[in-house]
Amino acid sequence: MIKKFKIIIAMLLAVLTLSSCAEMPESLKESETEATAPAVITAPTTDEVGNTVGTETAVQPAERGNVDTIRAQLEYDLQKTYKNITVERARVGEGSVMPTYDVTAGRAEDFDIYAFAEYIFGDKYDVHDESLWRHSKVGDPYYDDEPVTTEPTRNADGTIIAKNSLPYDLDAFRPNGYRDEWLSTVSNSTGAMWGSAVGDKIPENTYYHDSFETVERYDTDYMEIHEDLSYTMYDGADWNLKEAIAFVEDFYNTEIALSDPEKFTYSVKTVFVKALPRDTFGYLFQIQKQDENGNFFDTDRDYYSDENAVKNGLPFLLPNNIVGWCSEKEVLTRYIKDFSFKKEVATDGGDDLLTLGAAADLLSSKLASNANLTLTAELNYVPVCKDYIYWSMWEYPAYYKDEAIMDCELEIRPYWCFKTDASAFSGEQPEMYFVDAVTGELIAMAYGRTERR
Repeated sequence: MIKKFKIIIAMLLAVLTLSSCAEMPESLKESETEATAPAVITAPTTDEVGNTVGTETAVQPAERGNVDTIRAQLEYDLQKTYKNITVERARVGEGSVMPTYDVTAGRAEDFDIYAFAEYIFGDKYDVHDESLWRHSKVGDPYYDDEPVTTEPTRNADGTIIAKNSLPYDLDAFRPNGYRDEWLSTVSNSTGAMWGSAVGDKIPENTYYHDSFETVERYDTDYMEIHEDLSYTMYDGADWNLKEAIAFVEDFYNTEIALSDPEKFTYSVKTVFVKALPRDTFGYLFQIQKQDENGNFFDTDRDYYSDENAVKNGLPFLLPNNIVGWCSEKEVLTRYIKDFSFKKEVATDGGDDLLTLGAAADLLSSKLASNANLTLTAELNYVPVCKDYIYWSMWEYPAYYKDEAIMDCELEIRPYWCFKTDASAFSGEQPEMYFVDAVTGELIAMAYGRTERR
């Protein structure tokens, strides 16, 4: 059983290995393309306080500006046509500016782990029974029966073994111990949290949503969900989808948000309806968040590792996944929130960003003329590790995401995130293209590899 526990913990906390990948396909290789723009954008004439006082007049579309400018010409930019891409829809936040910030990862200092565990489990277990908790500190071992190592080392047989020390403080409540490790609530000092109110159910094991087929998808930013839409859940109860969305958003905004060192607002971005045994269903919620200025963060499924950047001390994007899964009505089958952070210093004003049209022009010019991609576009903050310091420091270097989060310099930058409809939540391999809204650099994540231009 100890061995099983090690395997499970390793799956959650293990090193992200970097390996060579296939060559970027022809469809992603740069070629000359042309964009066709619609007629010039128009806007009503307004007075000094913003009241409409005249008929609409022509306004020259901008290539750069603040978020207000980007929003004002969004519909115009969506009408532009290209030979190799179609931007089907786009979303920006509610702010006026979107500066780049240096940030520090972490959990709220006053977060009450006991109160949170009580919310998850109610009166089913005594959350103040310390025998049911594991409290570990930075430097403690992942596994108590192995020696502590702070970096990868070479074994006596010549194999390289992963380090065995925590890069963060860890608090884990597991009332059933080794009998069901997934029945838990876990939080660490990066601000990351995960757990389940019901654990690993046998024999059909609805804890793992990945193995079940997606039968419907609802993107809440772009579609209206019918008031009467509901599905029969795994426990046999009908659950109205809008009520389910409200349940999950309330959980994230009233409970999960308490772990954040800054104020964030959470909302459901996409619901994937999963087919479960005996004609029942479950709801997989892809969650997004906004800061106090109304700017969105990119919280989609894991990105591809940027091997070249990690090895050569270059900046690279860090995934910041947030997801909830309910296979039964008003039951948290599984919840995950990746690391959180607080803003430290703004390193630019955030008022000179690429508009959607300019970013799409750049993306189109970097892709082959036969790429034929249909994309959505979002202006999001993306966390960036400025330099993975351990690749040059360790004798046997390896990449650990948690080490990057805790020990390396981080920032959040505004990116235009262009994505296909394919989703890792549906078992697909998504294509993602990130255009730095400040510099115009393109980072392509497709076909198992990352390439920057």
